[in-house]
Amino acid sequence: MNNESRYLKTSKMAKFLGYSPDFLKDNREIIFFENVHYFSKKKRIDWKVSKMVEWMENKNMSDKAREILDFVS
Repeated sequence: MNNESRYLKTSKMAKFLGYSPDFLKDNREIIFFENVHYFSKKKRIDWKVSKMVEWMENKNMSDKAREILDFVS
């Protein structure tokens, strides 16, 4: 990934983070939210690198994700 890449396709984002592409896709609208972590296009998803790095480093958690965690714990 070059320093100027701000968005990655699912397979490249998964490799960048060390997760499977299925993990990313399966957790849309659970952990990752459209127009925050990713942007849907006609036949692909663009993941925002800066928001995914924040998630990976636990620097932010959306209110919806926090509600879900509170509900299941």
